[in-house]
Amino acid sequence: MAGNNVLWQPRVVENMLRYYKEKIQAEGRLMFFREIHHDECAKQINAKYHTNFTQRQVYHKYHKLKGQWKVILQAKNLSGANFDDVKKMILYDETEVVRMQNDKVPRAKFINAPIHCYDEMEFIFQDRHATGEFTVLQAPYDLPSTQDGDLIGDKNANRAEDVDPGLQYDSDCLSEEEDGNYGGSSSSKRPAASEPEKVKRPKRDDSAISEVTHVLRDMSDTMRFTHVTHPNEELFKTIDAMKEYPLFVRLELQEYLANNEKTAAMLKGRPLEAIKEYVERWFVKNYPPPMI
Repeated sequence: MAGNNVLWQPRVVENMLRYYKEKIQAEGRLMFFREIHHDECAKQINAKYHTNFTQRQVYHKYHKLKGQWKVILQAKNLSGANFDDVKKMILYDETEVVRMQNDKVPRAKFINAPIHCYDEMEFIFQDRHATGEFTVLQAPYDLPSTQDGDLIGDKNANRAEDVDPGLQYDSDCLSEEEDGNYGGSSSSKRPAASEPEKVKRPKRDDSAISEVTHVLRDMSDTMRFTHVTHPNEELFKTIDAMKEYPLFVRLELQEYLANNEKTAAMLKGRPLEAIKEYVERWFVKNYPPPMI
């Protein structure tokens, strides 16, 4: 750790994600990650690497990686993008990538470069949004006082893109001092006798406003994510374009690939001719010609 920034080494991130992956494998995908899980994860990391991470820091890193996974899916769903399942790399036109980098588009950094811990993030985050996990308020971690960088030596850990606008809010309530100034303004034309009796305004509790703000923010975040395009949509569109096969055959193949994500993931990064060859073999296997 350095200064007010939390610095994460790649091996520590891998160990952290492995913890959540094993929890899901043991408990099932409907489980919720709560404070006790983040605390247990922090203790395991500290024991193994002799670090001093807190459950709060682990919580924020977990949700930062969740946000990165959404951006990775957006990059994968770009029109014309392919995926190298061996190198775990999104393949896209380099000229467009340079343009996105110049425009500071967040997804640019995940294109044409191997994605660290891709398999672990895919396993952990692919179904977490349907469970409603991210709408559960975990108040002790709200309004963080520190930010974390991805790797050791990250001099740009406090980037503007990491600032959460959901933590900012406006209040219609006036403070006691402002309220007093307003009531005693010299611009008022009403006689002093007609003014209602002033009642001291109780001190407002910002924690309630903060909780409501965070719940609404997380609900909005979850709703946006549930509308992300299906990762295999481009592959399904490619199969739809193969009009030489009947519609019911194409639909059956799409259903098969939807239920076999590993096969679909390996297939969608292949050239068009390879996909056509696979479809032809699948058709012959499932619809063999009649015996004469």
